[in-house]
Amino acid sequence: MRKEITGKVVLITGASAGIGAATALSLDGEGARVDRIDVLINNAASMIVVPAEQVSQEDLLQAIHTNLLGPVAATQEAVIQMRKQGGGQIINIGSPGFLMGIPFYTPYVCAKAAFCAWTRTIQAEWADSGIVVSEYFSGYILTDSRPESRIGEVEQDFLMSRKQNWMARLFTRPKTPEAVAKQLVNLVRNPRPLVYSGISVWIGAWISNLSGFRLSIAREMAGTAREKLRDL
Repeated sequence: MRKEITGKVVLITGASAGIGAATALSLDGEGARVDRIDVLINNAASMIVVPAEQVSQEDLLQAIHTNLLGPVAATQEAVIQMRKQGGGQIINIGSPGFLMGIPFYTPYVCAKAAFCAWTRTIQAEWADSGIVVSEYFSGYILTDSRPESRIGEVEQDFLMSRKQNWMARLFTRPKTPEAVAKQLVNLVRNPRPLVYSGISVWIGAWISNLSGFRLSIAREMAGTAREKLRDL
């Protein structure tokens, strides 16, 4: 059932830039307000670029704190208020990257895999509680921020090149934060268990079950990254 947004209270983590900032502005334009909590959007994320053999415990812990423990804590606090008021919605910004195995992003990918498991567990536990839990698979979003790198300064398109095969280029085609914000506003209006940001993300998630195709795409990304690393 379509829901009205005017007057709803929406809490967005990681709203200083990118998806969070664009979504906050879009929801504000729809009349959403602050006090109680009607919708929680867990968007904050930490991205660390590092070769798998060089990943430290500190890298993993940083990613887990931001991409898993922080959203879990925010959700546990929000759900207390949501139960008191009779319901609410939680939107978790996930990533299909853990399905594909995105090279050089081990901390991010591992933490997002655990976050996906958390999302799907609470979907089942809270299915009859009046609290709707939605998962949003964003894919690659083009923002102004650079990933945190352990191998020198890298751009956000670190894994992408026009020389890649058509499949790799298809799955790394970026979306803008504004486009994602529109989809999240629509998800608030029309809650669903899982939404993909586009058909290429949906296809990528499906193809990830086919090891040959998955490895072909990920290998292209890894090769692009190593080529760019030689120029650093």
